Amino acid sequence: MRLPLAALLLPAALVAQFDQGQIAGLVRDSSEAVVSGASVTVQRLQNRAKQAITSSAAGSFVFASLPVGLYEIAIEAPGFKRYVETGIKVDAATRTSLNITLQIGALTETVSVTASTVQIQEETAQIGRVVEAKQITDLALNGRNPINLALMKAGVVGGNFNSFNPDDLGTGGFSVNGGRTTGNNITLDGVNAVRTRSGTAALGVFNVDTIQEVQILTATYPAEFGRVSDGQIRFVTKSGGSDFHGSLYHFLRNSALDANSWTRNQSPNPAENSRPAPFRFNQPGYTIGGPVFLPKTFNTDRSRIFFFVSQEWVRFRREQTSTGSTPSLAMRRGDFSELLSATNPFFGRVRIINDPLSGLPFPGNLIPTNRTSPNGLALLRAFPEPTPGFQQGNINWITSLASTSTPDATASPSPGKTTITSSSAPSAGTSTAWAKFPTGPIKPAR
Repeated sequence: MRLPLAALLLPAALVAQFDQGQIAGLVRDSSEAVVSGASVTVQRLQNRAKQAITSSAAGSFVFASLPVGLYEIAIEAPGFKRYVETGIKVDAATRTSLNITLQIGALTETVSVTASTVQIQEETAQIGRVVEAKQITDLALNGRNPINLALMKAGVVGGNFNSFNPDDLGTGGFSVNGGRTTGNNITLDGVNAVRTRSGTAALGVFNVDTIQEVQILTATYPAEFGRVSDGQIRFVTKSGGSDFHGSLYHFLRNSALDANSWTRNQSPNPAENSRPAPFRFNQPGYTIGGPVFLPKTFNTDRSRIFFFVSQEWVRFRREQTSTGSTPSLAMRRGDFSELLSATNPFFGRVRIINDPLSGLPFPGNLIPTNRTSPNGLALLRAFPEPTPGFQQGNINWITSLASTSTPDATASPSPGKTTITSSSAPSAGTSTAWAKFPTGPIKPAR
């Protein structure tokens, strides 16, 4: 992976995180009178980046563009104690409101408050849920596809939380509040990720460890989101902080650790009833983030420029077991007499074969040889023959096929993401990552 030098030299010119939130509030004294001209400073706890303003003549203040995360707010005014509140949570596209009361005293005295972990959204009527980074990390996602997190919101149905789809984000097939499955919008850091023409996602799966939060909006959200009439699934990615953090991981699945399936256990083929279907899945990756600084020279307090880099690979091979219902050997000769039994496995009731010319039943449900069609018989030969000794209801055919795909297939866009952020506005660029799907035979699990 290469990060252009220009990205490091011109961080302010880049734009990374478009999904931002706000902190707004009103400053009063103990008599409920507004306090104008108070100094209000917010600091992002992750990277110590600060913004400062003064309260208006009406005592109000607004920080309009804040990256998602936790903040500390400090308010100072002559004749009042210094007010500090920490742990204020800012979510994407939402406003956190504060009503602050200053106490009379000296500025050398400080009133410290810890924000509630449960903050009620009072500024809008939108209905939604935010899935935070810890929940994303703790949940077991099959193939680590984050689109399935939308099912954690009430009113979202459909899809399959356990579906294995490691190399394509997709749209999840969700219906939000009874809407169409193609009526939802997906964004990544505020950028639309759904094709307008087809209503499908235009992204490959991105690294779950790069996600700061997932916001699912289901009703009465602001018109600024637009584009669709049903749901909004909004992914917000992480950015670097004032300290260095990183992770190295490898998610592994191997059929040697699996039990055989019930269907394969019923198969008469020893290659299927003696072991689970061969499966190899490897998903290695890493993340690293921190400040960009030069000791005693540039960004010495590590509060202005940051980076976050992530890269992930997906490699898997598997053997898929397929079953189906196919005409019996007798049926291929025109002999449908087995359907005269009320307990036949195909219909579970008697089925009579009628002569299309006379409308009368064929005697014994047997079609004469001279009435069979050569074209029909040729088409019938395209269907596989039943598997001897295998019958599950009307299913009489089973086979296993190894998946094959083109090696060195490139996921688009990459699941990795490189971000560089400044204290005034975040910025970003994308990295390159590959998803390789090796071909060739799979050795049975021992």
